[in-house]
Amino acid sequence: MIAVSKVYEKLEQCFRPQECTDVFPIIGEQCHNTDEIGRVFTATFASDEVFAALDAQDAHDCLLFTHHPAPQRSDLNAPAPAIAQRHFDWMRQRRVNLFSYHIPLDRNSEWSPGTNLARAVGLTPYEEFYEQNGVRMGLLCRSTWTTLDELVNALARAVGHEVRTYPYGGPGLSEGRVAVMAGGASNRAIYSELREKGIQAFVTGVTNPAVSWVAGIHEEARQNGVSLVGGGHYSTEKFAPMAMVRFFENLGLPAQFIPETPNMAEL
Repeated sequence: MIAVSKVYEKLEQCFRPQECTDVFPIIGEQCHNTDEIGRVFTATFASDEVFAALDAQDAHDCLLFTHHPAPQRSDLNAPAPAIAQRHFDWMRQRRVNLFSYHIPLDRNSEWSPGTNLARAVGLTPYEEFYEQNGVRMGLLCRSTWTTLDELVNALARAVGHEVRTYPYGGPGLSEGRVAVMAGGASNRAIYSELREKGIQAFVTGVTNPAVSWVAGIHEEARQNGVSLVGGGHYSTEKFAPMAMVRFFENLGLPAQFIPETPNMAEL
């Protein structure tokens, strides 16, 4: 067993949450039910599916570390749903703490969604872009590919399911260069920046134009000749909590990633 305060201290030293803001009201510990933990579970969302997996494993005296302190959206135009009260009751009974880093984990680093998505797809980052909530979280990457199809196939292999392509940039990749922003990117101004940098393809998560904040993105991408390649919110961000298993193991804690079902309506 390890004092959870020591674990939180290591997380704060690595991710520096005081340097950013967030879209969620609480950064870090969401609920506290134990001072000592024997293991860690990591997940992308704090979803019903994750809590069912924890219950099936009789999890107790542990930490649940998630990227999002909320479940996945079922209604893509609604705010993030709240965690059901029964899950807080269950965590209290089982002495489980919930800790979430959203923007702190998004910041480009060894552990971030962007870095680990690029690694999983086979891309090599060379420059940062896209600032949100005080951190840089997008990456410009190089590849050995010359076509959009090669990129799409590599992303599909990495996430384990079909992906969606909007080929506004044509069939080629300029010098194999690709932009990556896991999860989603709401800033419409980035597409002129990507065009100026010679980027013809942008890998991200949510690309369905039926989503209210995505609708205007397609016009900007079309005008600037940047193809959108959507892999889904969960599927493009899952590589960060997967990598965090190693972070916690380095602290001497057994750790396990809990997979979830992607929402294919996001593509």
